[in-house]
Amino acid sequence: MASSDQENKRLALVARNLAASRLLYRVSMVARVESEEDIPFWQHAFGHTRPDLKVKFLPSESGNGTDARQRGKTLCMRYVPYLNRFFVICVDSDFDRFTRPGVLTADKHVYQTYTYSFENHHCWSESLQPGWDALSVCNFDFKVFLKKLSGILYPVLIEMLTTKAAKKKAWSLTELCGVILSVQVNRAGALASNGEALLNEIAGKVGAWSSGQVHPTAEACEKMKLAAAKEGMTEESSYLFMQGHCVFDLVLRVGKTLCNRTHDFLYEVLMPSLERCASAEMDRVLVDIKNIQ
Repeated sequence: MASSDQENKRLALVARNLAASRLLYRVSMVARVESEEDIPFWQHAFGHTRPDLKVKFLPSESGNGTDARQRGKTLCMRYVPYLNRFFVICVDSDFDRFTRPGVLTADKHVYQTYTYSFENHHCWSESLQPGWDALSVCNFDFKVFLKKLSGILYPVLIEMLTTKAAKKKAWSLTELCGVILSVQVNRAGALASNGEALLNEIAGKVGAWSSGQVHPTAEACEKMKLAAAKEGMTEESSYLFMQGHCVFDLVLRVGKTLCNRTHDFLYEVLMPSLERCASAEMDRVLVDIKNIQ
């Protein structure tokens, strides 16, 4: 108990110091983010919506001692009881919207991506496709590709979320990502017809992996489908709620293969697509920031 009290006092002191450091940085607020790579996304979101707010973004530090394995979001979330208008946190939503609703809310000074992570926003098909079309490399349709990928992912994600919501340890997301990224994107014919062969390979691998899992009841899954739909996750949009690194890496590999070294897909298409992103999830990010008092 004593050590717990000491840790709470330490966190409260750190939070007070970070809030006060806004004066040193000459900003409106200080924001903890999960890592250095998250900062550009949040700079974009705050700068686009509230240019009047000056924000100093600080990446989370690695844990020490017993916390040595803790990173990013875990460390950010420890400050939730001590947040205020001068010290906030900005984190990936992960699966919390489905498995722990109400944990991440702007009224607690917690700002979230609403997609699994910030990378998903770069992959929103409606903003990705115009950037791709501008290169005039080929007629590959990322909107079709991502819609079909979503159809493959959706039933698996529903079962995974249902299992996690029941606090059962199964359906490893890391394993699922490994299965998806094990495909050979650059094999002959894989990307013809908007990646039909590649998608068939992914579907086969995901299906085989899924068959080895412990499945929740159909009734529980139906309840999760309804809850997920209220949060914007449908059979056509589930790629936005899959682990961001997985989707981002897959799209990047597809784009690089299609470009065949004639263009830099990462910096000419994938990264700039964030500027055009106007998805419902991005709108929710911006509304939270717009309403900061």
